[in-house]
Amino acid sequence: MIIQRIYNAAIGATYDRVQITKASKHVKKLDKIEFDCFNKKRATSGPSVHNPIKIAKSWKLAFLENMKRQKMIEDLNAPFEKTGILAKTKQIVKDIAKTIKKV
Repeated sequence: MIIQRIYNAAIGATYDRVQITKASKHVKKLDKIEFDCFNKKRATSGPSVHNPIKIAKSWKLAFLENMKRQKMIEDLNAPFEKTGILAKTKQIVKDIAKTIKKV
């Protein structure tokens, strides 16, 4: 699960950086929602840059932000992945039925 989180965060960071680079060329053409999204991404991972060292640092910031987002999603989904009382009761009834058949 950790490898999947890292993989998804890396893809998300790359996608965020591509969006920032593309959007920085035509900021005036963005509508309100796209502009707000662009500003939030730019605030978390830095502005569009063309220096390789700054690109790596900005990508790392975007990666860490995406790791936080992936962890938050996993934490939110964790209670729903646990088996419920009905499923446990159903399994207990099946186990009792198996033991009765053996006897």
